[in-house]
This record gives sequence, structure tokens and C-alpha cells, in this order.
Amino acid sequence: MICVSVMLALLQAWPVIFGHRGGIAPTAAPPLAVAPRVTMAVAKASTAPKMMPAVASAPTPKTCYQQYRAKFGQCAAGDRVCHIKTADQWDLCEATGMWPQ
Repeated sequence: MICVSVMLALLQAWPVIFGHRGGIAPTAAPPLAVAPRVTMAVAKASTAPKMMPAVASAPTPKTCYQQYRAKFGQCAAGDRVCHIKTADQWDLCEATGMWPQ
């Protein structure tokens, strides 16, 4: 554990002690090289056809908790497997924003 602590301290203190070499990261491009690409991207975006927004015909989805309560109510009183599965689906819905199928 002492070894790990020393290694982490060195990892964090290395840039402070020894500084950065070169000043600029090797992957950084000069600003003049980036400007033509940005201009080309803007030109291509402005000539693209305009798309109409899609209109959702589905009803508004229930919240994760509302879906959880509905699924939990469908489980039998002593069915622990169904209750645990429903709780897992609720956790996934909270994490992803949509109820798993």
C-alpha cells in the first residue's frame, strides 16, 4: 500500500517537479491549419438541404417510477424474482432514460 501511495504521489507531482517539455502537445495543430477545415465544414453545412422536424405521434412516455409501479403491481405478492427484476429494470431506466424491453 505504501508503494501504491508513493507511485500515485509521483504521478501527480511529476508535472510540477519536472515541468512540461515542448510547451505544446504533439497532437495540437497550429491555428492556421485548422481554419480552412472549419470554413469547409461551415460551407458544407450551409448547402445541406433543410430537414423538417419529425412529429412524434406516440403518447408521452411514463416516467421510470411510474413504469416501475405499474410493473411491480403486475407481479404476484410472493414473487421475489419478479420484484427484483422490476427493480433492476427501474435502475436501468434511471441510468439510460428509457425502460428496457
